[in-house]
This record gives sequence, C-alpha cells and structure tokens, in this order.
Amino acid sequence: MMRALLSIVLGLSPLCTGLTAQNLTAPLLAGSWQSTYHNPAMVHFLPQRVTLGLPGVANDLRLQNLQYGDLFVEENGRRVLDFMELARVANEQNTVQDVYGIETLGLAVQAGRLGLSIYHRLRAQGEAEYGRDLVELVARGNAPFIGQTVELAPRGQVISFQEVGLGVSYALSDKIAIGGRLKYLAGTSNIQVVNGGSLRLRTGAENYALTLEQELTVNTSNALVYESLDSVSFDYNPSRLALGDLATGNTGLAFDLGVAVNLDRLRLTASVVDLGASIDWRDDITSLRFTGTDVFTGLDLLENLLRDTVSLETAVDSLLLTYEPERSSEGYTTEIGPSFYVGGEYDITDAFTTGAMLVLEDRLGKLQPAVVFMGRYAITEWLRMGVNVNYRADIRTNVGLHLYATPGRVQIFASSDKFITLLSTGNTSLAGVRLGLALALGQRAGPLGRSRSSFASLPEYR
Repeated sequence: MMRALLSIVLGLSPLCTGLTAQNLTAPLLAGSWQSTYHNPAMVHFLPQRVTLGLPGVANDLRLQNLQYGDLFVEENGRRVLDFMELARVANEQNTVQDVYGIETLGLAVQAGRLGLSIYHRLRAQGEAEYGRDLVELVARGNAPFIGQTVELAPRGQVISFQEVGLGVSYALSDKIAIGGRLKYLAGTSNIQVVNGGSLRLRTGAENYALTLEQELTVNTSNALVYESLDSVSFDYNPSRLALGDLATGNTGLAFDLGVAVNLDRLRLTASVVDLGASIDWRDDITSLRFTGTDVFTGLDLLENLLRDTVSLETAVDSLLLTYEPERSSEGYTTEIGPSFYVGGEYDITDAFTTGAMLVLEDRLGKLQPAVVFMGRYAITEWLRMGVNVNYRADIRTNVGLHLYATPGRVQIFASSDKFITLLSTGNTSLAGVRLGLALALGQRAGPLGRSRSSFASLPEYR
C-alpha cells in the first residue's frame, strides 16, 4: 500500500500525465471566453452577443520548496524520481499540488441585461502533504531512525471529474453585473487518504525490530484493481473523457458567484468558485483500512527496495505484504475546496494595460494566497501580449507570458504562469500552461471602449 501513498504524495505528475487549471492570467483577461470560467458575471465583457467556447487545456503543477529539474533523472530510458535529492531539500512538512482541465465546448448568449452560459469540461486535481521522515525512509531506509518512532502518514487525494456549468448573469446598470452558476459534477476517479490517519514506524535499538502501528484508511473509486496486497495495481486514468461517466452514481454539485464592474478604463472583478463543491462516490469503490500493530524482525527491510532513485510505477512496500487490511465497498464523500478571486485591470494608455489579482485557494483545508501582477501591450488591433509575475505561498516566484489574439471572430488564448520553468525544463506539464479557443458570433453587443473590454450592452442601459 506504500506504493499508493507514494503515488499520491510524490507521483501526482506521473499519475496526471501531460495536462494540468488554476492559471492566474485568465481571470484578469476581460473579454476572453476563458475568464468566464472564473467569474460568471464576466459574460458581460464578451464582445459579441454570442460566444462559442472551443476546446482548450490548462495545466499547473506546484511542488513546494523544490526545483523540478533536480528531482527527476533518466534511468534505463525511464523518468524516475531522485529521492536522495528530495530528502536533502524537503522541509519538515511539504505539499504538492497538481490541477488540470480539458475544456470541450461552451456557449454564452447576451440578451439585453441578461446573460446565459453553459459549458462542459473535465477537471482533475491532486494535493498532498507529507513529512520529511517519509522521504528519508524511502531514500535511506530505516537505518537513520534506529531507536526512534516516526510518523509516515500523508494527507491528500487525487480526484478527477466532469463538470457541466449553467450560468445566469444580470447587468444591474451600465457599470455593474452580477452572476451565478450551478455546476453538476460527475466523478471519474478518486484516490483519497482519509484525514486523521496515522502510520507510525519504530525501529528497535537492540535488535532492529520494526513495529508498525497503523490506523489509516485509503478510499478509491475507479482507480484500484485489488486482489491482495501482493496483487495491487492502478487502473487510474484521470484524463478519461467518456460520456458514460456523466450518468454514474458518482455525482455532486457546486456553485460559483461573481460580480464585475466597468469604470471605463478600470475594470474590477470578484468571485468565488466551487462553493460547497463535493462528490458522493457510490460506484466501483475499494476502501482499504489498516489497523492494529505489527512487529517485523530483520535489518533495514526497505534498504534494498528503495534506493537513491525508484520508479513510482514499480515501488512495492514489503512491510505491508505480511497482513491484509480490512476491505470495504461502502460509499464515501470528497470535498473540493473553494477559490476566491479579487482583482482588476487598468488601461494606462489605449495600448498598455496593467492589472493585479489576489487569489485565495483552499489547499488541504487551509486558504493559501496567490498574487499576480500583469502588464499587457496591444501590438496591433487584434494582437495583445503580456508579462505576469506570480507568487504563491511557499513556492518560488515565477514569471509568465501570455498572448491574446482576436483575428476576425476567432479568439486565441495562450499563457504560461511559469515561463522560466518552461525554458529550463522544456516540460509543459510543469510550466502552468493554458491554451484555448473561442468564436465570437452574431452581432456586436456594443462598443468595447478604449480597452475593448467594456460591458457589451452599455448603450442599452443609459
């Protein structure tokens, strides 16, 4: 079962291969389809009465206190994690978070003061907190802990689900619009370490006997093929996009609320997304509960198994092969924490715009701040490029780039919140990349003003 724990804690990138959706630039880009995902009231900034959202992807992997390039090495043609380096730089407590989205189709319509929107997308996110002792044990075995008792249990989960959002917004005046959105969540897969668990390992000073005290529960849905602890495998594909998953017993609801303000050159936005979000898992459940105390004899059982580097796909914990956990197929519920957005843009000139946003994200039950400062320049009438500086708590500040092009009725959005990481690693799954398309259809909703982002229906309200 240690393989499952390690995969949750340190294997979020291998599990969620390739794609990851908390891009800090999109919420500020008034007039873009992508901004409406973060605030349903932003529909009133769209330039045409009808906007068709086209497929897009979003990716954001965050490792606390770590440099990505130092942790992964090539070994026999495989990309494996260097646990010795991880042990060297790990803090007493560490977090890892990986979120991504696959946007399929959406539609927004403005009719006078009223705005309606609907969309579908796949979302996946993983987050975990782990201690230095767990990394030390994996990297060096239990020899450094002779005569000690260490707590190894992590916290966290990996969850993927399809989301269908139906939004309604209303322009109270020519300056203020409010909006709300109801979201149907259809769970695709989940791996969850239940909060409050404990996994304590003691190495005896005299005979090096290992005592494992455990009170730990791992819930899974559509993720685990289990026969016994010596026959455990993952059947986990968080990128799976199947229409059949919309009609299973794994369902939930969430709400978004937002307000948008237009003051000519100044535009302000505030919103909360994923309010009250949760999913009840009822189908294809495998829950494993580890309880009691087990004593093992012998020197450093993990030494030969987990050396300096190890592939997360093949790591197996021999400590837990000697007993079977309690197995259950009872349903359970997972919660998805909300995110809060407050920020705005200001047109310094007709061509140059600056902006800033504060984001509060729920990470393992705690609200953590993120801040972005942005500058964007209109190179031509239809092409704008910008630079943004991003800060998240306990994660190194990074510089990003973004591009927004509107040739004809096509909208093209491309952004990387971690452009420096992209240059240093060449790996888009680590670089906070977001790509998206949309089509502006029908009549213009109204003059867009100096910034091309004013409320679409302004003239009708005066």
